[in-house]
Amino acid sequence: MAAVATCGSGAGGTGSVAAAAGKSNVTSFQRRGTKASGTDSGGPRLVSIAGTRPSVRNGQLLVSTGLPALDQLLGGGLAVGTVLLIEDKYNIYSPLLFKYFLAEGIITGHTLLVASAKEDPADILRV
Repeated sequence: MAAVATCGSGAGGTGSVAAAAGKSNVTSFQRRGTKASGTDSGGPRLVSIAGTRPSVRNGQLLVSTGLPALDQLLGGGLAVGTVLLIEDKYNIYSPLLFKYFLAEGIITGHTLLVASAKEDPADILRV
């Protein structure tokens, strides 16, 4: 079973998502009190996807896990296109980390796909 969730209408593009996130929600990659501006500084710009930032080590795009401490432990976040396996013997922390990661994706306007062999995805998305 799979469920797909997305945030925003899609008509406004990434600017509207950033504006909506800046008004009430702060992602792990946004500093409080600063505003995202669309001004061009004149220098070369990297490809940008909403909710990502380039790694300071190699410039690879990173996405937040939803937990700043875990992002720091991973070197800034998860590289786009990678998978992180978290083994949790008693199934205590992995559902919580998964929900934080989903919440981060919803805030940044990413399309989410939730699939599970054991649980109904609708139950996973419930609070």
